Amino acid sequence: MESTYSKPHLTGRNPSRSLEALATLKVSAILSGFGSMSPAMWLVQLYVFFEYVRPQTIYPWLDVLPWSMISLLLAAVACLAEGRFKFTAKSIWLSITLFTATIVLSSVVAFSPEYSWDNRNLWLNWLLLILIIGGGIRDKKELVLLLIAFGLWNIKMTQHGVRSWASIGFSFRPIGVGGAPGWFQNSGEFGIQMCVFLPIVVYFTYGVWPKLGKWSRRFLLCVIASAVISMIATSSRGALVGAAAIAVWAIWRSPHRVRALTAVALLGTLVWLAVPSESKERFREMGDDRSSTTRLTYWKDGIEIANRHPILGIGYKNWYPYYTTFYNPNGQLPHNFMIEAVSEMGYVGLGALVWVIAASFSATRSVRSKTGAQAIVPDRLLWSLSYGFDGALIGFIVSGSFVSVLYYPYLWMNTAMVLALVRIVNSRSTRITLQAQHIRKISRPAQASRDDTSANSCVDSGQE
Repeated sequence: MESTYSKPHLTGRNPSRSLEALATLKVSAILSGFGSMSPAMWLVQLYVFFEYVRPQTIYPWLDVLPWSMISLLLAAVACLAEGRFKFTAKSIWLSITLFTATIVLSSVVAFSPEYSWDNRNLWLNWLLLILIIGGGIRDKKELVLLLIAFGLWNIKMTQHGVRSWASIGFSFRPIGVGGAPGWFQNSGEFGIQMCVFLPIVVYFTYGVWPKLGKWSRRFLLCVIASAVISMIATSSRGALVGAAAIAVWAIWRSPHRVRALTAVALLGTLVWLAVPSESKERFREMGDDRSSTTRLTYWKDGIEIANRHPILGIGYKNWYPYYTTFYNPNGQLPHNFMIEAVSEMGYVGLGALVWVIAASFSATRSVRSKTGAQAIVPDRLLWSLSYGFDGALIGFIVSGSFVSVLYYPYLWMNTAMVLALVRIVNSRSTRITLQAQHIRKISRPAQASRDDTSANSCVDSGQE
């Protein structure tokens, strides 16, 4: 069902029909959907494009303006001008507010406030992203269009990953295969993105599966396969561990656990057979090799730093100057997003981060209660997406535990989409409730009229 915020008079089409057509993933329906978007949504899509594809990095001649920041600010202004902002899922918004406040306060008392100040735009970007997506997307069609575009940008990376791995004969490469320039250029970060993308595309596919034609189904299955292949191509142990965690979670959440276990076991076997022997050897060495011991040292030092500065930590983005001054002049980042949070922003920052994650899981659970099979009006796609975002979050938590990626888009993009999903479902539930109340109001006079007729009939016939 379409949200109460839909404005069919802007498109000249029945919104329910256009959404049904969009769910078939036919090119004509997708192009029509993008053509009907408002300026605010175009700017939102443009910002995500600049962040995930980075054409300004690929083509230096294009890098003449800060395109990402321009499109982001214009999107925020356009959302405000169109009256889009609405904030549901208050627990998530409160946790983000606390996290933002902790960043500001820790920057003020930081070991090196200059480092915090120099990185101010990093968090501002994600905060505005959460606002324009989580507070700006107002109906199911807009969310589906965002997910289609999000999928296209990830498909661009997966096809590059598959081609790059094929070019070396599907063999092992120590540095692995990377993704798009910027956030995902490093193979480890690309692997994390695949851990986020894979559950979203799997559950999105499940949500629209009954509406798809034969070729659309084959295309989406190929996309899923390309994400798995790209994950292997990264040579990232963290990515494969993240994928395994997603698989275990999917089996646990499935109502058909035996079938799910069988399917996952078969797929896992195929994946393990495809993993190069060198990558398998790295798993055998896990915990004892230099990479593992170095990470363990950083984690131990990070906890020590947090205990020395328990309230607000050493300051937002201050790990590097602090660590190279007091621990190791050749030190690197902490290689764990939780350690990154607790060392830089203390246990207050860690608490805020855990709250963001917990509130997201709670919100998606609420979505399922309103859209599942037991709901008044079930919605297969919205119900399925709630699982997709949960899986993406689990993939990030596990694979991100080996890399310093707290301020990368993984968590914040997923949080923004969860907020949009909650808003859509709450608006949908409100509409269903109002419709039910309207039907009851209409039915009461009719019932009263029938009762009066029956009473009059009894009187006329002399009955009591």
